[in-house]
Amino acid sequence: MARREELRALRAAYDDTERGAGRVVFVSGDPGTGKSRLIGQLCAEAHERGAAVLAGTTVQEFGRPLEPFDQALAPLLAAIADAEAAAADADDGDLGRTMADDALALVRDAFARDERSVPVIGQDRLFEAVVEVLVAASAIRPIVMVLDDLHWAGDDAVRLLTRIIPGTADARILMLAASRPHPPDKSDELAEAIERSSHRPNVERVELTPFTAADVTEFLRVGAGLSDEQARASTSALMEVTGGNPFLVRTVWRPAVDAIVSRDTRFEMPESAFEPLRPRIAMLAPAELDVLQAAAVLGQEVDVVELIAVSDQSQDATLDAIDSILRSGLLEPPERADGPFRFPHAIARQAVLGTMTPSSTMRLHGRIAQTLEARFPAAPRLVQRLAHHFSAARALGFGDRAVTYLIQSAESADRRIAHEEAASLFERAAALTGRSDERDELQLRSARSWSLASDFAKARIQRERTLASSDPRTRLRAAIGYEEASFRAALYGTRAAELLTSALDDVSGDDHDPLVIEGLAGLGRAMAYTGDLDTAAIHGDRAIALARELDDDRTLAAVLRARIWHTLRPEGVRERLDQAEELSGLIADMDDDWMGVAATIGSSNAYIVGDPEAMARNERRLVETAQRWGSYWAYWAECCRFGRAFIDGRLTDAGARLSRMSEIELEFRSDAATGAIPIQVYMMRREAGRLTPAARLLTADRAPRSAWTPGLLALYTEFGMEEPCRRTLHWLLDRDHEKAHVSGNWPVRLAFMVEAALALGDRDAGRMLRPLMQDYAGLNVLSAFYVAPLGPADRYLGELDALCDTGDPAAEFASAIQLSEQLEAPLHIAYASASAAAFERRVHGDSAEARSLAERARAIAEPLGLARVLAMLPPRTAIPDPDGLTARETEVLRLLADGLSNREIATELVISEHTAANHVRSILIKVGAPNRTRAARYARERGIV
Repeated sequence: MARREELRALRAAYDDTERGAGRVVFVSGDPGTGKSRLIGQLCAEAHERGAAVLAGTTVQEFGRPLEPFDQALAPLLAAIADAEAAAADADDGDLGRTMADDALALVRDAFARDERSVPVIGQDRLFEAVVEVLVAASAIRPIVMVLDDLHWAGDDAVRLLTRIIPGTADARILMLAASRPHPPDKSDELAEAIERSSHRPNVERVELTPFTAADVTEFLRVGAGLSDEQARASTSALMEVTGGNPFLVRTVWRPAVDAIVSRDTRFEMPESAFEPLRPRIAMLAPAELDVLQAAAVLGQEVDVVELIAVSDQSQDATLDAIDSILRSGLLEPPERADGPFRFPHAIARQAVLGTMTPSSTMRLHGRIAQTLEARFPAAPRLVQRLAHHFSAARALGFGDRAVTYLIQSAESADRRIAHEEAASLFERAAALTGRSDERDELQLRSARSWSLASDFAKARIQRERTLASSDPRTRLRAAIGYEEASFRAALYGTRAAELLTSALDDVSGDDHDPLVIEGLAGLGRAMAYTGDLDTAAIHGDRAIALARELDDDRTLAAVLRARIWHTLRPEGVRERLDQAEELSGLIADMDDDWMGVAATIGSSNAYIVGDPEAMARNERRLVETAQRWGSYWAYWAECCRFGRAFIDGRLTDAGARLSRMSEIELEFRSDAATGAIPIQVYMMRREAGRLTPAARLLTADRAPRSAWTPGLLALYTEFGMEEPCRRTLHWLLDRDHEKAHVSGNWPVRLAFMVEAALALGDRDAGRMLRPLMQDYAGLNVLSAFYVAPLGPADRYLGELDALCDTGDPAAEFASAIQLSEQLEAPLHIAYASASAAAFERRVHGDSAEARSLAERARAIAEPLGLARVLAMLPPRTAIPDPDGLTARETEVLRLLADGLSNREIATELVISEHTAANHVRSILIKVGAPNRTRAARYARERGIV
């Protein structure tokens, strides 16, 4: 009754699921609004139609890591194991082809009941594996997955939920997620996840509101058996008493209606949801109440054997008390013989807990903890429950036991790769322990788990707390970890450098102590993040030398990892590339995410020197690291893919990479977000000629400090706003200082200033900027990690020399083209060719060389939609040709006359070899040439070359 529309929505969602369109329905409502009943009705119907129903509930106080998925996946994994056994007996391998073996193994290990150690992987890979297993299973049978009380789920479980939603959009899976939307139970993390997912076509929300007056009338008439007249007469008063809450309506309708019918004025409206249950509780005898209170502290579901053991009554008295409690309706009997008793609703349990004093509650927690520990070694969630109960009774002398089980719970969470939960549990244990050395160690373990969860701000908080340790080596470990968490978040290095300097001073000097060497390497990286690259290099190089003397691969890997991240400045770029390769070799078999650092630096420096094979190799490494270790490295992998797509001129693909990066950044915690995406979006849009919307927001009177000034300058340059462009350029030049040249955004800042000077024809500015760009001569210019892949510096140098009538622009443009070809980067080839063509026209007019260069740039830019490159080129003019050659055939003829083969022509014009051969055949026919030699002569005679 009263939930027809909501049930209709769930039925429609399941109908879609049966047809292969996965659906997710978030069912929200306050306690007592009937979420579980509604979902249960749909599940019963789906089961009748052949669906597998997987249900999991989150426990408020002592759940296992990744609940409710833990409980929901258990029957699926058991069914798969049974099917595998049957298939093995029948020598049938169909299941193996259906289920990805590696994914299934990962999920089995991570959710194993014995919580054995699992392979070292990141959350992303585990979550992908869960999705793969679910999708494969749904191919055999539709699945309804129920996630109840999701508002109590940990942040890691919510993150898994956000992965399952898009991953099952095309699978026969209906996910029903029930939660409470309002405080005190509201989960901000879940609310944010629901909001982020709501735009997806496979997601819908069903909100259960209180009963209306018509709903209550129907309940009284149909459910309670009242006459139409009695039902209508009682509705208004019952609505006033219950507020339409379905649980309260079911609970109080009888006494309320009796009072209304008899006009009994002694019946009072409940002040809270618990109020209607208190008369039932008050009717219990003291011994019965004791048993009920023990049940409430044990949990929402209660094992009768545990309850008897915990009760301070005799076994017979406890059983008699249970019978009385069942008759009162405050507990419900088991659904099966060996099943648990359960409270009819969380409201009922809370009402019972509300009858207890703090001291009696504490004593009962202690008794339960001791009983479970001594007599129930195989109890479900034992470690988590002991952590909860001993913590609640810590004032009674159980603090040490609480710490022990909090640590075990944290370790369990880390094994499940639920790192945020693990970090919080380690923190709780650290707060309870009375031993300073244990507190230090627990804070360091908490910091590591926060780092694995990519919450580097919380990791730094734990490291700073550990810096109060009395042990110098512990302080050094904390300082090393603090610097690590600072560099991961790309923070300025002053604080990290201070902490490391102090910690290193406090440790007695053994230069070959691995911890000291790592501290020295961290200090070098911290100094690099202050802008002091010279001091950073001294520390970093000394750490490498000491590590090589130590002859310990892990220490050497640690210091190389810190050293190569100092800078992307052109100085030492090839050495960094070699060190990144050395690091990759050292850590190939290590269970750590250090390969991510090696691949990130390897890829970026490979771009700078123009090594496409090293770029591709490191991109593969970065993708593998991301799959294994999680979203932090997934972000950098997408940056790498963005960079490759961008320099290829695949702007649509680059845009897709940016969208994925934005999604990943939403999963970052605290200050891990990079803030680089707006620059990448600008770079992509200006290549496509899609900056026009920004022009409406741009005014000529913007003060430079009101925005990121280099970006403001770039917009003024692109829109031809000369006066504000000139003013902003000189504002930047006047404030330029050497320390700014070591920052990650210096290359794009420099490039934007050069482009402005060129657009304005400002020779004075050009002369100031040329020495700064000269630092990058012979290399590609890259700002940060593919934030702005700007291409060969020699192109900018050629443009500046052409502006200032200095140097050898033609040679610089030729060098830029060569480096672009070496990198196999069509965007850069197009730019370098267009710039060379413009200079050739300026010096020699409309020469064949100028036309050839321009046509090469056009041949690349037109099919890729590179509007900015095309704007640099003169309008195409028809070449008088009595034989009717097309523009593309003319270009092919030029290359043919230069002696290029069909394959070389295809590479030059970025077309297939088959297409090049077709063009050559057409040319031979049109010009009447029997062979390529005669066609080349024709080209020279017509002035085409």
